[in-house]
Amino acid sequence: MGAVMLRSLVAAAVVLVALSACVPIEAQPGSARTTVWAIGDSIMVGAEAYLADLVPTMEIDAQSGRPFAAGIDILAARSAAGDEPNVLVFALGTNAGASPSQIDAVMDLASDVDEVIFVNVRVPRDWETATNAALADAVGRYRNATLVDWNRESADQNRLFRSDGYHPNSTGSELWANLIVIEIKN
Repeated sequence: MGAVMLRSLVAAAVVLVALSACVPIEAQPGSARTTVWAIGDSIMVGAEAYLADLVPTMEIDAQSGRPFAAGIDILAARSAAGDEPNVLVFALGTNAGASPSQIDAVMDLASDVDEVIFVNVRVPRDWETATNAALADAVGRYRNATLVDWNRESADQNRLFRSDGYHPNSTGSELWANLIVIEIKN
């Protein structure tokens, strides 16, 4: 079996496992409500319907072209209002990357959040490697931070993307959303 065929089979298996694990998350009767916020850019815009189907109570704030700094501003405004989720999905960095100090700002604002899920990037730009390294480093430094490694999961999977190489097509958007939901459930 050729290497390309083997990679395709492994990718298909990952998709099947992800899909089988993703049933809608709903509050259990008598349990405390888990609140999930998601802040993202155009990658999240493309996956918004999948996220909403899988986590109907998720509050999604996604906008095309949104840089990491704008997500910090959104989080700061909500935090100042005394609003706080149990789980925060922060999926930014496609537009101009993210620095360690910006990631630290998110974690300072989310210090009382039970879980902060960062989603790293796959974008053919010079900031991809530095952004992904900074996110991975932060996950190692903060007890409540986890990482969805979209860059690894989508490596050599050009079939998941539109012609620009970084905006997922519908198959890619569904996988992206499922990887996030798997992390929420963990």
